[in-house]
Amino acid sequence: MRVSPARFALVILTVVALGLSSVALGAESEVRQLQAQIRELQGDVNRAGDAYSEAYWKLEKTRGRLAKLDKEIAAATAELDAASARLSARAVQMYRSGGVDYLAILLSTDDFDEMLLRLEYVTRVGRQDADLIAEVTRISAELHAKRAELEKVRESQADEAAKLKKESDRVARALNSKQADYNALQKKLKAAVARTSGGSYSGSRYPAGPNGMVFPVAGPCYYQDTWGAARSGGRSHQGTDIMASTGTPLVACVSGTVRSKYHSLGGNSIWLTADNGWAFYYAHLSSYVVRSGRVEAGQVIGKVGSTGNATAPHLHFEIHPNGGAAVNPYPYLKAMQ
Repeated sequence: MRVSPARFALVILTVVALGLSSVALGAESEVRQLQAQIRELQGDVNRAGDAYSEAYWKLEKTRGRLAKLDKEIAAATAELDAASARLSARAVQMYRSGGVDYLAILLSTDDFDEMLLRLEYVTRVGRQDADLIAEVTRISAELHAKRAELEKVRESQADEAAKLKKESDRVARALNSKQADYNALQKKLKAAVARTSGGSYSGSRYPAGPNGMVFPVAGPCYYQDTWGAARSGGRSHQGTDIMASTGTPLVACVSGTVRSKYHSLGGNSIWLTADNGWAFYYAHLSSYVVRSGRVEAGQVIGKVGSTGNATAPHLHFEIHPNGGAAVNPYPYLKAMQ
């Protein structure tokens, strides 16, 4: 049977389409499998991080109690100084007047009504002196108790800090041990994502997550919801701390422009302003890859570190919708993975 050129071309196109569809479906299946493997790898790190998180929050609670005790002791000290000054002034007054002869005051008049008035005065003065002495005694006892509690809390803080360091080292070992596996899986994932979209593989970009944003740490990491946690100087935490090994790549979560700066708290940091006006803050970087200018989503812009006010390598990450006040990044981060 003779096949017309048009029918033959249609058959060829159909075969090619079916082949491309099969490739796309296969690539999508591979993407899902690779994503599952990355989640499993991340789960191992999460389990290692749970003990760290428990130690971290316990230490934060102790630090908060220390800060409160410091304020209470300062207030009690000021109160004791004021009461002691009043008591000293009263003692000086009594010394200069040669003391108070209460009996002479009462018996130096023959008028009964006058004697009653003097008796009331003597009683009032005696009660005021007794109250003043009692106040100084009470405040001194409270101050002594608070200082004793402060020493105990400081001892607890030292023990908890040592435990936190131990757990931090354990998490660091887990992160380091998974880094090579993570890099290999991410390389395969980027290639698979490129095949599903018909594009070419680019090793310089990381793929976006389910919410269309790229997770900012390109490597094994650990984080919990630390929004609002107490910080030094009476501050509260306005971001999410993402633990990762020093040197782990940090990527632009969206396309936009970046500018770098240094701050005593944030250390080496980057502000990323998205095309829609949202702002993202990256802090404690060990180094910059891009200091300023235009970047694309998934592009590496820096490396994880511990510069500024940081005791362990991590990324402090903030989100500011429309450039305004910070909001809790945690739900956004979960939706990126």
